[in-house]
Amino acid sequence: MPILKANHRQILAAKPIDGKRTRYRIEGVDGLWLHVGPSGRRTWYVRYQPGGRAGRVFRQYTIGDPKTVSLAKATKAAHSIVNAVKVDDRDPVAERKAKAQEALTFGDVFEDWHKRHAKPNLARHETDRAYYRNHIEPEFAKSRLQELKRTEIAKFRDKVAAKATPLVSNEVLMLINRVLNWALDEGIIEANPAARLRRAGKKRPRERVLTHDGIRTFWHALSGMDTMTGDHMARGEKGRMLSPATRSVLRLLLLTGQRRGEVAGAMKSELQLDGKDPVWAIPGERTKNGLLHRVPLCPQAKAEFARAIAVSPAESPYVFPSPEAPLEYPLTAMAVTRAMSRLVAQLKISTVSPHDLRRTVGTEMARMGLPVHVRALVLNHSPQTRGVTDAVYNRYAYDKEKREALALWEKRLRAIVAAKVGRL
Repeated sequence: MPILKANHRQILAAKPIDGKRTRYRIEGVDGLWLHVGPSGRRTWYVRYQPGGRAGRVFRQYTIGDPKTVSLAKATKAAHSIVNAVKVDDRDPVAERKAKAQEALTFGDVFEDWHKRHAKPNLARHETDRAYYRNHIEPEFAKSRLQELKRTEIAKFRDKVAAKATPLVSNEVLMLINRVLNWALDEGIIEANPAARLRRAGKKRPRERVLTHDGIRTFWHALSGMDTMTGDHMARGEKGRMLSPATRSVLRLLLLTGQRRGEVAGAMKSELQLDGKDPVWAIPGERTKNGLLHRVPLCPQAKAEFARAIAVSPAESPYVFPSPEAPLEYPLTAMAVTRAMSRLVAQLKISTVSPHDLRRTVGTEMARMGLPVHVRALVLNHSPQTRGVTDAVYNRYAYDKEKREALALWEKRLRAIVAAKVGRL
């Protein structure tokens, strides 16, 4: 290893040898080294062996940049660290790591989990972010992870159940468990304090669907907003204003029967609107079952997508870009849910969610006599009747059946919307 004299000028002038990372030992100072990267960046560190030579393990304790940490300070730090190892049999690197982990908050770990695990791997990462922001962040973001108690999480679970709903409490508890289980796998904590905590409420299969009158009221309210102005709002006319993007998403949920996140997160590159048979190809990384899903687009659905693309920023990859960061994110699924909740409350129709629109499509297709396997293909369910080979490789063979089913549904929807109240 190359050696540098204990001279501050020489140290500040040290270069990487042959343009490669170079480690210099500082002459006369036990354990003190200088790391010089290919870019020329310099860093002091102390090199030592915990447990003496028998340990055969070297550790590096970083001190800092020579521009801000003088040779005298680096020398003093090196003497202190080497004495702690040799005299007191300590391991300063392990101590520093333990201290850093003690200071970690739930908020720190959530952000790390979201960046490294949720965003690359989970289709629901935006929903998890919304649950964290709305419920967990105010309570636990600044709580030290090592001090998080099981009783605190249990009380918080009950608090969310009372303030929101038991099912929201369940979602929040599951998110806390996902984050803490990841921290456990990463070696950040020794045990998950939320493990096996009971849920606040039982999840029952949802059965809500819109009636024909509800579909009609809902559709006309969205259409009315297309021409609504600030003057209409000032006069208190019915139908709370929603953004054009949100209105398009809600209409497409009813036209296509696809999932909320899939529609809100649609990318321009997924759409093939030209030609005789326009189609929306949702890639596997955005579908619940992880498989490519082709959605044939009938005239109204195609027109809705085309209008949305025409008004979205040309440089955004998203059909429905986020208003805050149109180049980086799409409209969030939670924003669609909140918008729909406001709308149905204003219209005084049955309380339904975006997923209930999808259920409504499936129910209406069943009423029209469409076979269960065709409905499953349109909705991208994974019925047991489809084998692995069929599910993975037979991606294009059912476009015809799906297009016919969606065309029948679009025709039925037009009739429902056009009919008088109480008819059909």
